Amino acid sequence: MEVIDELISQAGTVSADEVDHLLELRWKLRQYDDAEGALKLFCEVRLRMEQRHYLAFFRMRRWLENHLLASVSICPEAKPQLLPVKLDHYCVEAIRRASLCLALRRGYVLLAPRLRFMFREVELTKGSAPSRSLELAEL
Repeated sequence: MEVIDELISQAGTVSADEVDHLLELRWKLRQYDDAEGALKLFCEVRLRMEQRHYLAFFRMRRWLENHLLASVSICPEAKPQLLPVKLDHYCVEAIRRASLCLALRRGYVLLAPRLRFMFREVELTKGSAPSRSLELAEL
């Protein structure tokens, strides 16, 4: 969240429309329940702003790669396999294709593949209560 807040606070470097998109992305990440929507919005914002704010988007990309998984099923009824997500592309469909290719390289047989993106479960530290906001504050 800090990276997005820093971008928003830089007067004159981010347009009003970009601020709206960044606020929406911040909200999606804080909710931590719609990985597909958050990834789609991130890709849109990244495409518009990364050339001007490379370091910020590098940090967001790394955070997302550490918090997203691709859930791949060989068919609708099969148990999904979880794969890491690499954000080397600028659109969700290209990232989806790269994740399916990774599944193939790992030897998965894909009859009628289904892939959805999901957030990793938040790990609890010893003796702590579940708190997604603490983990999200690292962004």
